Amino acid sequence: MSTKTLFILGLLFIIVSAYFYTQNDARLTQVSLKPTDIDYQAEQIKALQTTETGSVGYQLTAAQVTHYQNANTAVMSKPQIVIRPKNEREVTLVADQAQLDENKQIAKLIGNVTLTSVPLLTQNTSMSNLPVKMIGKNFVGDLVNNTVMTNEPLTFIHGNNRFDAKQFSGDLATGDYGFGQVSVMIQPAQ
Repeated sequence: MSTKTLFILGLLFIIVSAYFYTQNDARLTQVSLKPTDIDYQAEQIKALQTTETGSVGYQLTAAQVTHYQNANTAVMSKPQIVIRPKNEREVTLVADQAQLDENKQIAKLIGNVTLTSVPLLTQNTSMSNLPVKMIGKNFVGDLVNNTVMTNEPLTFIHGNNRFDAKQFSGDLATGDYGFGQVSVMIQPAQ
């Protein structure tokens, strides 16, 4: 074939391509179907996670859950996570929303988070048997190691005691809590 013939065929191909491009004919376009990452959605869920030994790791309830299969992440609205480390206390985490990484068992609690720790045995009325309550914006919880932390401001309430802190990390199994940049307002007795 000569160069002149190839040149004419090339021009003809460009003209036909331009025509179909301007017409946007659906028969000629390749449809690329992308599978959605959402695996399932459910409402009013109740779940129970057990440990390797068969004991209850945590209980989870949520108003709605959306599961993303590729990320192996569940996004929940109005979640409530109940943990009973060593069956001495019941720790409840409530938030507006949560993201649960199912591989690492890390829960990111987002918006109006409340952590409440209540002793299961309430025979005596000492300070150690009073509920502990922490209110903050965002927390991160490790559901395997029973730890919780936040780098955002929170309020700690225990009986009549109350203080604000800028950071928090805690081991729910032992009850060891660490706070950073604590501020306390002391008011005189009335």
